[in-house]
Amino acid sequence: MSTHQTAPADALTAEELADEDLAPGALSPERRRRARALLRRSVRPHRGLVAAAMAAAAVRQVALLAVPWCVQHALDDGLEKHDDRVLLWWSLATAGTALVQFVALYAWQYLAGYADSKVGADLRAGLLRHLAGLDRAALASRGHGDLAMRATRDTDLVREWVYGLPIWVVLGTTFAVVLPALAVLDVSLLLVTLATLPFLVAVNLHYPKRFAAASGELARVHGERADAVADLLQVGTGLRGTGGHRPLVARHHVASAEVTERTVTAARIEASWAAVAPFVPRLAVAAGLGIGGLAVLDRGLQWGGLVAFVSWMATITLATRVLVERLLERGMADVAAARIEEALAIPATVTDPDPADARPLPATGDLTLTGVSAVRDGRTVLAPLDLTVRQGEFLAVEGATGSGKSTLLRLPVRLDDPATGTVAYGGTDLRTVRLDEVRARIGYVAQRPLLLSGSVADNLRLGRDLPDRALHDACRTAGLHDQLTAMADGYATELGEGGTALSGGQVQRLAIARALLGDPQVLLLDDSTSALDTSTEEVVLARLKDWAKGRTVVFVSHRAAVLAAADRVVRILPPVDRSEPTDDSERTDRSGPAEPAMEVARG
Repeated sequence: MSTHQTAPADALTAEELADEDLAPGALSPERRRRARALLRRSVRPHRGLVAAAMAAAAVRQVALLAVPWCVQHALDDGLEKHDDRVLLWWSLATAGTALVQFVALYAWQYLAGYADSKVGADLRAGLLRHLAGLDRAALASRGHGDLAMRATRDTDLVREWVYGLPIWVVLGTTFAVVLPALAVLDVSLLLVTLATLPFLVAVNLHYPKRFAAASGELARVHGERADAVADLLQVGTGLRGTGGHRPLVARHHVASAEVTERTVTAARIEASWAAVAPFVPRLAVAAGLGIGGLAVLDRGLQWGGLVAFVSWMATITLATRVLVERLLERGMADVAAARIEEALAIPATVTDPDPADARPLPATGDLTLTGVSAVRDGRTVLAPLDLTVRQGEFLAVEGATGSGKSTLLRLPVRLDDPATGTVAYGGTDLRTVRLDEVRARIGYVAQRPLLLSGSVADNLRLGRDLPDRALHDACRTAGLHDQLTAMADGYATELGEGGTALSGGQVQRLAIARALLGDPQVLLLDDSTSALDTSTEEVVLARLKDWAKGRTVVFVSHRAAVLAAADRVVRILPPVDRSEPTDDSERTDRSGPAEPAMEVARG
């Protein structure tokens, strides 16, 4: 017997999610049902591996339990009767069972480890695929650290449960073989063993519920601490000069203290459970020695039988401990699966159309926004506007802070969908087109570009099969090639987490080059030259315009060079609070009866 340590569902309503976050370890019957359904779905594709591991485990356990039986006969029929041939025979039989144990144990461990790795890989890939497809609004209620815990710690807990599935066969085989064998040896020995069972049932009814709640709370606070660590690493350095990092450090200390407290609570419950459960079986061994010894003295039991009883009771004791561990792991797996299922059930607000209704996207066309507005957390962040960007046009967008410029850029690439109105390309509503096709045709560079740990080339390719020449051409257009080749390692330069090896302007240009490599027909740039000096910006804009011939560019910026380079400039006006009266000059400035959000500045 051994243990092993390893390092789309129906959408939940907002009320369910909020209720579950209060106490994720106290699983409701419905949540437990969904969690166990997820566990079954995870194992089903690999049930052949699991079944083979179970078969090997059963063979190994039968061989293990046969050893005391062989020893019993070697002692009683060979040693005590001074029969050398019988003693040799049973010695060879013991060696044979040891060989069977070796082969079966190897097969069991290998197959179980293979199965748990496959299940873990599938589960983690499915979870990450789902989370990667969610938009900002869908992820707003979940911290990145908490979601990372679900893809790592919770997935590993499910893997441990999968690895332990063959052990249930081992436990069943142990009790099915040992109890009848004890009855054959001496009924009193069987009664001593059976006397432990009510106690074990009581223990295992009492502790699992407590431990499940404690482990669920521990998972929750681990997620909160992971969020605190992520925030501290991502923004702590930038806030250090203002002293703003101190609240982040304090938040981490509070979260760590709670993790420690919850860990101690869970460990105390686990320790009590693990210590109390095997106590009576060990007392049973002592009682069995006394009763069995009297039976030997009365000649009702031979010495070999007593040795077999002690060995089998040791196995029962070990089986009891392992049974406790399996029940413990099952409770932890239920909690982990419930957390994973909860993450899988987060509904996306930006979704693909039904495959039967999906429409192809035209190769070229005008980008048209009709009556679009955006609402976030109940607040209008982009007032209704109409805008047509003609094919091949370089459009600049400016506006006051909070007017919704960045939100406007997120709509054509479907990072967000408008609260009202439609966004169309070539006359086709983008909500009727597959997301992958939209994002292949429409490129987007965020105001704060994100870089991955890895080399410059890794960040440009993003897993795409692109030749070095394509990387060089894109970086020339973005005005970055000469600076990269001047570095000691060139395009193989390691950037570090978040691109710390590059300046802000280099990060912006690298993000532009990365977007160009997708060969989009429409390129959306969100203040993507704000960190550049004037001369570098002019070079980048000139090359970008040359690249963009026949393509559409929408560039949000206040920079004079961008506005001067644009074919047309529009100004986005901030949303008007309808609860406050506006004077006539404001209404005239907005030039429309319905408070339009845009005016043409030049074109």
